[in-house]
Amino acid sequence: MTGLGLDTLRAWERRYQAVTPTRGDRGRLYGEEDIRRLRLLRAVTDAGHAIGLVAALANADLERLLAPASNPPAPVPSAEHVPALLRLVEGYDSAALEVELGRLAVLLKTSELVHQVILPLMQAAGERWAQGKFRVTQEHLLSGSIRNLLGTLVRRQETRGSAGRILFATPEGELHEFGILAAATLAVAHHFEAVYLGPNLPIDDLSDAVSVLRPRAVVVALMEVNATAAVRSSLAALASRLAPMPGLWIGGSAAERCPDPAWKNVVLLNDLPGYERNLERLRL
Repeated sequence: MTGLGLDTLRAWERRYQAVTPTRGDRGRLYGEEDIRRLRLLRAVTDAGHAIGLVAALANADLERLLAPASNPPAPVPSAEHVPALLRLVEGYDSAALEVELGRLAVLLKTSELVHQVILPLMQAAGERWAQGKFRVTQEHLLSGSIRNLLGTLVRRQETRGSAGRILFATPEGELHEFGILAAATLAVAHHFEAVYLGPNLPIDDLSDAVSVLRPRAVVVALMEVNATAAVRSSLAALASRLAPMPGLWIGGSAAERCPDPAWKNVVLLNDLPGYERNLERLRL
């Protein structure tokens, strides 16, 4: 009735709780709703979606994914995304946060997910942290969930890096990673392969990664509070090692304080629209 093999059915039940049949004298009992849901899940996975990403979706969301191109589904309501996600962060509910982010990652196009959910969420969280309304632990919880989401996006077929590879990091001494997380998710939306190396990375280690991975650009971020002379000096050393290629792209509130006029391969990222324009130019 479902078209699923026994092993697949058992695996979906055990690993993903796709359905929960009742138990009878003769074994498992499946109702009409179980059959309907399993058929939907099979159709969605046949269409190319990973069962691990869709098993937790409601039936209505599964039907949304199956809507034909000639009859596109209604857009996913977005007005409550960010407040609802912030409430999960406030309550330290990392499991529910990752489930909801994963659901949105399946239902939205990557560019929609980034602009409608991820960027507003990180901006709101950053504002709350600056106002003392978020603790560092909550910022770290959100960063971890977005890192996991970034991995999901990279694995998606539509976002594989046909435009090339870009590395993302912050220099040693810079612990804030929202900026490079935002930049990495946007790069994925523009069909680059994002290699996310994380915050507080020693320049020697970053240089070594560049020599092995040979990216088209290296994106770093530096906040004003961390723009010490030592950090700026390390970025100068990195720029000289990268010259003439790949380019070093610097964002963050202290970006304009970093480059020396002699640096030929540095791009200053004043805002996200400017960053996206640079991504499009790099694709050409």
